[in-house]
Amino acid sequence: MLVFLATIAGCGTGGDRAGPPVAYVTDVAAGAAADERSSPRLAVAAAADLRLALEALRPAIEAHCATAMTTTYGSSGQLARQISSGAPFALFLSADTSYVAEVVRSGRAAPASAAIYGRGRLAVVTRAGVPLPSSLEDLSDARYRTIAIANPDHAPYGRAAYDALRSAGILDRVEGRLVLGENVRQAVEYVDNGNADAGIVALALVIGRGADGYLLVPQALHEPITQAGVVIRGTEAERTARCALQYLLDPGGQRVLATYGFEPARE
Repeated sequence: MLVFLATIAGCGTGGDRAGPPVAYVTDVAAGAAADERSSPRLAVAAAADLRLALEALRPAIEAHCATAMTTTYGSSGQLARQISSGAPFALFLSADTSYVAEVVRSGRAAPASAAIYGRGRLAVVTRAGVPLPSSLEDLSDARYRTIAIANPDHAPYGRAAYDALRSAGILDRVEGRLVLGENVRQAVEYVDNGNADAGIVALALVIGRGADGYLLVPQALHEPITQAGVVIRGTEAERTARCALQYLLDPGGQRVLATYGFEPARE
């Protein structure tokens, strides 16, 4: 079912919002406590923009960490709330830092386990038969009758898309045409299924279409999409979760993430 956007109020930035700042580490494994354990199974909650990249990384992570991953994809905000309420995930990979901070504040994060693994980019795509705009501002053209974005209330890529439209000076002209996906993957599906003429989505989900298949949105139009992960405490899989998150930070993981358009975590 499509959800149309009339007005979005209170869309914040991708920062850590209220509360003390979170300390992000570059050596996740070093923070392991003596009572943390390894497990042959690892339950991961991952932001929807990671679906292609994380599936490409899965064989290497499973081999390196001696585990089998079960991954649930969704919007970062919804996943964070599930984890904060006790959902049995061992590792949370968010599309921004604010939802990692939410999990940390809930008390469910393992100590010294929050890490920034990359920075995402926005891209515009269009359905079959509709030409790509030459700039984000061109989405105000009447040919783009519906524009899909992820729901800014709980999806970082939706928040960034909304902010980019505002910065481009066209939000007032297109706000009534916005169609909300529950997450950024659903926004891509709306375009691919012909239910939206255009979409402002995660580059990582459309980079395989080639440079002629999407329009890259200038980063200056929105806050950086800084993506972070955190290990969940009390799961009896903390060391395995640390291993998997560390793999994303290490050169091999960073090389794969780069092929999906993610910029370096430590840039």
